[in-house]
Amino acid sequence: MGKTWVMREYSVLKDPFNIGFVLMALGLFGIAVHFQIFEQFYIFSRAHEDWEVDEVLTGFAAASAMLPVFLVRRNWRLSLANITIASAKQQADHVALHDPLTGLHNRRYLQLLTDKATQRGWADPQNCAMTVLLIDLDRFKPINDLRGHDAGDALLREVAKRLSALCSAHHHVIRLGGDEFAILSMLLIDIEANSRLARQIQTALGRPFVLDGWAATISCSIGIASWSEGMSASDLLRNADQAMYRAKSLGRGTYVHFDDELGAAVRDQASLEADFRLAVEAGQITPYFQPIHDIGTGALSGFEVLSRWQHPTRGFVPPDRFIPLAEDLGLIGRLSDMVLSEACAALASWDTALGLSFNLSPSQFGDLTLPARIFAILQNHGLDGSRLEIEITERAVVADFDKAHAIIAELCALGIRISMDDFGTGTSSLATLARLPFSKIKIDRSFIADIQIMPMNAKIVSGVLALAASLSLEVTAEGIETAAELDFLKLHNCTLGQGYLFSRPVPAAEIVALLAAAGGSKAVRRSG
Repeated sequence: MGKTWVMREYSVLKDPFNIGFVLMALGLFGIAVHFQIFEQFYIFSRAHEDWEVDEVLTGFAAASAMLPVFLVRRNWRLSLANITIASAKQQADHVALHDPLTGLHNRRYLQLLTDKATQRGWADPQNCAMTVLLIDLDRFKPINDLRGHDAGDALLREVAKRLSALCSAHHHVIRLGGDEFAILSMLLIDIEANSRLARQIQTALGRPFVLDGWAATISCSIGIASWSEGMSASDLLRNADQAMYRAKSLGRGTYVHFDDELGAAVRDQASLEADFRLAVEAGQITPYFQPIHDIGTGALSGFEVLSRWQHPTRGFVPPDRFIPLAEDLGLIGRLSDMVLSEACAALASWDTALGLSFNLSPSQFGDLTLPARIFAILQNHGLDGSRLEIEITERAVVADFDKAHAIIAELCALGIRISMDDFGTGTSSLATLARLPFSKIKIDRSFIADIQIMPMNAKIVSGVLALAASLSLEVTAEGIETAAELDFLKLHNCTLGQGYLFSRPVPAAEIVALLAAAGGSKAVRRSG
């Protein structure tokens, strides 16, 4: 009740005209009351002869003099409250629409501004000239990790200053959060002018930042999208975001304009993501098996498990398209477990002592539950750990070596062998080999192709084979496609090989016939 009265009183008194009317009414009311009281007191004084009329009049005069003072004081207090409330509201509005770190406008302000402009644009497209440049800093996280968040904050403030210095009154500079900024241009849409501004931004942010005795150099990726009739504010921002991610995929430090071609590619990617999720749920991604052979004898030595996706309408979707998608969507662990379990089920049903070789994604080596999940899969199908070989690339261990080392140690304790995949394509393979318990290395197919006519490839493969022999490691050569490549590997004592010369990857149903032709359990199985 009290709060309601205060708000009602405030709503009346916040207008100066209302204040005047209230004071006038109070004054008239006061005069009327005084006359009524004076009349009553006059009658009372006549009844009490010891009261003088002038004393009564003096009292009323004093009360009448105090009433305006009371009203002015009351109005002054209400005015102060009005000012305080207005100031608090203004401050709250500023906080709601500004970034506290840089002082720039924030994401909410951008949304409000674009909403207002696009609504106006639907009524009159000629008046809606709006372009968003979405800016994402490259190489900012390493600075934050190395020097701390205070240093990162200082760098972001300097970035804000440089962006603001580039812009005119027709531009709004906005910090979206993290290391993302945006510039909203309200000038007529001009592709060349927007490209020129993007280049100026990259030049400005590419100059070294010197802060408190340390220096940093960064770059940025920029996505540019312009409004068109019928487009909502959300559409505009989403287009700029998609263009920015395309810029990053091109190698960072560049800018991309959103266009119809990019829009079609983005829609296709979104459709592929939806199809992939359904494929994982329905178990449509299945294991194929590529035979691995003993190069010296030609005998079957094992199988590499490869994931294959045959889409009902898209047809064959290559792994280099859906594996990165699984990583981006956080489904790589689930996909890996599903394919490995199905492969182990097939292996358990075959009449063979051979084993499987299975690839793990680098992103999986951040999950300490990985060894336990693999062990559970082997147990479910009655397989010993020695029947499985895990292939990893060097990239799987460089992000967090200690965690990767712990996971590999657990896998080895289960009897599982570890192989380094794509050997020679990393930056410090020798150091990694020395620090981790690998039993095999796999030579990348890029070194095997045309080895007989490319002297440099021949020298690299010869060196890898000599190194492996000195470390007592087996070697598998990938991608063998010609007899000449096989002859070279035989001559240099390569242990194992796989490739189209021997067999393409095939479904589990075809392995039964292949094992029968190779002698089933009599096929060669190396212990590593």
